[in-house]
Amino acid sequence: MRKLLIDRTPDCVRYAVLHDGKLKELYIEPTDAASLVGQVYVGRIQNLLPGQFAFIDIGMEKNAFINLPRDHGLRKGDSILLQIYKDAHGTKGPYGGQQLKLKGSTVIIHESPRRAIGVSQKITDPQERTRLRHAVYAALENGFAAIVRTNAAAQPDETLAEETRQLMALHRDLTARAAFAKPPVRLHPAAHAPTDLYNDLTADPFDEIHDGADIFDAHRLAPQIGQALQKAVPLPCGGHLTIEQTEACVVIDVNTGAFSGTNNYRAAILQTNCEAAAVIAEQLLLRNLSGIIIIDFIDMKDRADKEILLNTLAAEIKKDRIKTELVGMTELGLVQLTRRKTRPPLHSYLAYLTEQTHTKTPPQLTTPQ
Repeated sequence: MRKLLIDRTPDCVRYAVLHDGKLKELYIEPTDAASLVGQVYVGRIQNLLPGQFAFIDIGMEKNAFINLPRDHGLRKGDSILLQIYKDAHGTKGPYGGQQLKLKGSTVIIHESPRRAIGVSQKITDPQERTRLRHAVYAALENGFAAIVRTNAAAQPDETLAEETRQLMALHRDLTARAAFAKPPVRLHPAAHAPTDLYNDLTADPFDEIHDGADIFDAHRLAPQIGQALQKAVPLPCGGHLTIEQTEACVVIDVNTGAFSGTNNYRAAILQTNCEAAAVIAEQLLLRNLSGIIIIDFIDMKDRADKEILLNTLAAEIKKDRIKTELVGMTELGLVQLTRRKTRPPLHSYLAYLTEQTHTKTPPQLTTPQ
């Protein structure tokens, strides 16, 4: 059974995704430091730099920065419509752009010279993919492209078409309002609207959704949350992982530990490494680790065993809804992954809440470089 738990406190909103009672994903949105990703603003250009960089006042402590097209024709002081793509981190302000990407529960639309339709890779049935593509294409106007989300599977054609039309209408409304808005001002979403994180999570259907105060306590999640930040992670076979978050990358080391399942050393190493691959994929999602990820699996000499391991790891990371790519194995036997950065990692949020409890002064959430 797949559940979404939404736990609301005065300081934050916490989201937990459970599969048969096991914690798979955990996100925390502090009420006074929520993510800006997906929000649409009319800002004022504060500074233009060589290379088409612009810093935009959107009414926050730090200016947003964007890349402009080569012949943008804009000047300092001009108003500009933009959407936030990444939150502020470190000394950098939020990163955004002029292309608006608007998300619905089943469809995402964005401006494009080609009326193209993409379909979530999690929808694998060829006939269903074709049906969904045709349903959205029929409603999509020139000047837009669309992505059909996983949650669209089995939805009626008219449901998809109607949401596509609504998103295009919202795009036109934002563009029209931007022409008369006095910057800096946020145009979208409205204060009462569901957050971008909530929409992302519910793109995949849940068997149950529970929303309220003390939901986490009722489901006794404290022990699992505590384990989510432990440096050592046990493996079913008796081995363990060691996860290190450095400034440059995430380093994961695989160890056999107390493994004693077989007298065949080669088989033992392969089993441990394959179990580690599955657990690593789970931990990347649970801890929301991103960027460059280096994995030091237990050394294997046989080429066939290495291929089995890489195929296992590739299959496991495909389950991640965040884009994750397997780069390959180096001559030294290190495996490299890259995982797209979305929100700060779990440890940043928990560190924020711990410090807030003691100081009541919210620090800037940071995402590792």
